[in-house]
Amino acid sequence: MTQTTVLDPHVRAIASALPEWHWSTGELLTAAGGRLSDALADMMGKLGVDNRHSILANYPQVLFDGAEPEVGLPAGALAVRAVRRCLDKADVPAESIGLVIGATSSPGRLLPSMVCDLVADLPEIPRSADTLSVQYMGCSVIAKVVETARWYLSCNPGKYVLAAFLDAITPLSPPLPGRYAHFSEIEAERRQETVDAMHGFLFGDAAVAVLFESEGDGPSFGPGVSLTNELPEDTELGTVPDGGSDVPIVHGRRLYTLSPRVAARGLWYASRTIKEVIASGKTGLAAPADATALFMHTGSKQILDGLCAEFEVRPDSDKVASAYRVLRECGNTIGCSVPLMLAEQVHRPEGESLVMAFGLSFSAGALSMKVPPGGWTP
Repeated sequence: MTQTTVLDPHVRAIASALPEWHWSTGELLTAAGGRLSDALADMMGKLGVDNRHSILANYPQVLFDGAEPEVGLPAGALAVRAVRRCLDKADVPAESIGLVIGATSSPGRLLPSMVCDLVADLPEIPRSADTLSVQYMGCSVIAKVVETARWYLSCNPGKYVLAAFLDAITPLSPPLPGRYAHFSEIEAERRQETVDAMHGFLFGDAAVAVLFESEGDGPSFGPGVSLTNELPEDTELGTVPDGGSDVPIVHGRRLYTLSPRVAARGLWYASRTIKEVIASGKTGLAAPADATALFMHTGSKQILDGLCAEFEVRPDSDKVASAYRVLRECGNTIGCSVPLMLAEQVHRPEGESLVMAFGLSFSAGALSMKVPPGGWTP
């Protein structure tokens, strides 16, 4: 029996795409027209999100005025835009792409899958390439994609893996026709109303494409650690319960639920997976603070602040600047948040970083990323 050498996937190229339509938190609060209590409006301003992009050309009107959504750019077209930018930077023969991964929790349509639509819209991708949909894994999907690329490239070292991350969550935001109050101002049975309001302010739309190779001059990802539903009840920390086979009829937009325990459990999952990566002995790090950078999923400013405290890193440190910047400029973009950080057009110094993402399902993943001597600019 021949033993396969497990390779660390390298980034050949990475590129992002954002819809041209975007609104600041101030603009959304103005559009809300007094529907939010002072305490809730203050909370929206402290989420850490200054701006978010949407594939909807009339997002504020959809949220607050009951307008019909105007899709300015279909979700699939946003993913295609990111892929084309990535392939232009990569400068490799298209026929050398052996696997195409489509990663999303908010596809443009349920069927065909995002990856099938992506291949259909990109004639330069070989029709014989293997395809894989990694859907509904939430915010932790980056770790799953990297591990999939690792195993494929270990078996096919001469090929490339193209991964397209897409999340267009703003069209799924519940309409907000009434008045809404802070969690502290309402009884427990009305909590969902405040969650609905927060949804409209927290999330944004984005796409990122990454081309992985078995060896090269770009950053490489070390072995990762995954953790899913450590407690069985964690699967209920956040749900989208309607629209599946159990609830096939959806009246209005889909429901998004969020437990008050999600922040605390998320911090626990993030800390646990990061510590296990370090404890594996496969990195050169003794503690998270030793990393050159920490690319941490941008759930909210509260969560990022909690992670910084846990890892003994100052929130204003350069090590975590990308995490706060992506949250501030793009909002929570689900599975695209960490890829957006990696795609930023900034120079990354030589050294070992940590990548961590967690989210609904409930799942988390962490891994190390080494930037080669001389540094790297996407």
